[in-house]
Amino acid sequence: MWPEPAGPAAHRPEAPPEQPRRNGATDEAALRTVVPEAAWPALERLLDAPDTVGLVAYQLGRDSEGIFWNADTPMPLISVAKIITLVAYVEAVAAGELNSLETVPLTDLERFYLPNFDLGAHRRAIAELREEGRLISPDDNPAVTLAEVPWMMIRHSSNAAADYLHLRLGQARIEETALALGLGEPAGTTGLASRHTAPCPFLGQFLLMANHSRAQANDRAALAAYLDDPAAYGRDVALLADAYANQETFRAAEAAWRERNRRPSIDTQRFFAAEFAPRGTARAYAALMARLAQNGLSTADSSFQARRYLEWPNQFEANVSWASNVGYKNGALPGVLTTVYYAYRWDDPAPVVVALFYRDLPQDTYRQWRNDLPHDELARWLLSEPTAIAALRELGITN
Repeated sequence: MWPEPAGPAAHRPEAPPEQPRRNGATDEAALRTVVPEAAWPALERLLDAPDTVGLVAYQLGRDSEGIFWNADTPMPLISVAKIITLVAYVEAVAAGELNSLETVPLTDLERFYLPNFDLGAHRRAIAELREEGRLISPDDNPAVTLAEVPWMMIRHSSNAAADYLHLRLGQARIEETALALGLGEPAGTTGLASRHTAPCPFLGQFLLMANHSRAQANDRAALAAYLDDPAAYGRDVALLADAYANQETFRAAEAAWRERNRRPSIDTQRFFAAEFAPRGTARAYAALMARLAQNGLSTADSSFQARRYLEWPNQFEANVSWASNVGYKNGALPGVLTTVYYAYRWDDPAPVVVALFYRDLPQDTYRQWRNDLPHDELARWLLSEPTAIAALRELGITN
């Protein structure tokens, strides 16, 4: 059973977060000699603010030799939660409930597109489809097959594509999928035990941060009112997403308002990410990536399709040089950066999985990391270097 869908009250544990336990003092000087320079800022942040980082890394079959740092502490997921939507989609296709060859006009996707709030992801996805000749009738009511929509969601992290699929499948189906993946909680659990929350449409979440229909200008205060009323939060997220997607006048008024206003502020976005964003644990998402890597969905076809979307990084030579298969999803919102991986190294039959979640990053750090990606560099090193996990454990990064 879930806590209230994406409910903020479930995001505030009643007990303090689990703290890492080190075997002796961490040898930072020795760590600098083994960790790649590009990855060092990510590890340094873990050492400086240990309770703000969740890290799980292990090779299947050698779980006891892995790293489990704040493994069971709830952390904001941001776009990593799109993996749930991906699984719901491939299972629906495998069951014959959706036709992947169905035509989807881009105008249908545009109903879920909130301008200037996805770092250009949706526009980049469409541009790549156009460049590669994958649009149907590109000059006259351009469209894509339904099969391209999850690619837009995973490859480019288009929120519009994610929400189109989310609303096609329905909130109940998304929650059922997460439960089937082992991301739910036993009935009656509260507080720290409520480590997972169900994702709601991104469109509704972002509109709840700030929108033209809100009378008051203090967006953070308006959000704070939902902290003790998760049912109202879930209701209003759904209502806003529905109004924007299905009411042309609401959508036009919102677009005009956003051209004149620079809301929500970064402070509001950080508050939202800290208090309201769907959450999960590094342990749970590492296990999910392990399941996907081993074709663990309901059918061979749904497993194949999920991996086909997640393994888009295989197109890059830098990855092919050390791995036969790399599956990946990331997420970002001011103060939060998340990344999950699985990888099969060449000549190694057991995959390695990494889930690495950061929250409460200083804004300057967040902006710098968006460009330099030290968290991604750390995850890739743990995946690609066979001695990396053991080296960090030996030097003090332990359970």
